Parts: sequence; structure tokens; C-alpha cells
Amino acid sequence: MESELVAGFFTEHGATIFVFFFLGEYSSIVLFSSISAILFLGGYHLPEIYLNDSILNFQSIILGIKTSFFCFLFVLFRATLPRLRYDQLILLCWLYLLPIAVAFIILIPSILSAFDIFSY
Repeated sequence: MESELVAGFFTEHGATIFVFFFLGEYSSIVLFSSISAILFLGGYHLPEIYLNDSILNFQSIILGIKTSFFCFLFVLFRATLPRLRYDQLILLCWLYLLPIAVAFIILIPSILSAFDIFSY
């Protein structure tokens, strides 16, 4: 906890640059939350509900609720999961994530060609 309080960008920058740093940090959370809500939760659509005849525009409210859900998950994961040191992060990426990604690059097309699922 004390190492975060005396980190370089906390002590070297004035208040204005500090505000812009964290404004950029949290705006990226909102941006990625809205992109995730659009890609994975259907954007502004609700399942099985037709609200086109309404006077109110519920689409922005629905997208805001889904974005808020992903923002909550971002903050929850950042608060509860331990942070990795830089060497641990590099080790995780090179030893585990990269081989899994390469395996999926080889495995998925192999399964698709074996079961003749390719759509031309």
C-alpha cells in the first residue's frame, strides 16, 4: 500500500497532471465497458421486449445499465485480485498465455476442418 503512495507518477506530477492521469485511466474503463456491453451483451437490445412504440428512448438507459455492470466488474476485479509484479506478469504471459493462444490458433481450425464446419 505504501509503495503505491510513493510511486513515481504520484510524486513527480502536479495536481493537474495527476487528475488527467486518473481521468484517462477511468475513462478507459468506461470505454472498454461500453465496448464489452455492445459486443457481449447485445448493446441496447433487451431480449424478448419490443419498446419501439414508446415515447421514451429506453435504448440509452439499457446500454448505460449494461455499461455500469461492466464498470462494476472492472472495479471489483481490480480491488479484489492481487496485482502481479512486472516479472510475474511477463512469466505468466510467456509461459502460459502465449502457448494457450497458439494452441487455440492451431486447435480451432483443425476442429472446424475435421468436422467440415467451414463455411465458404
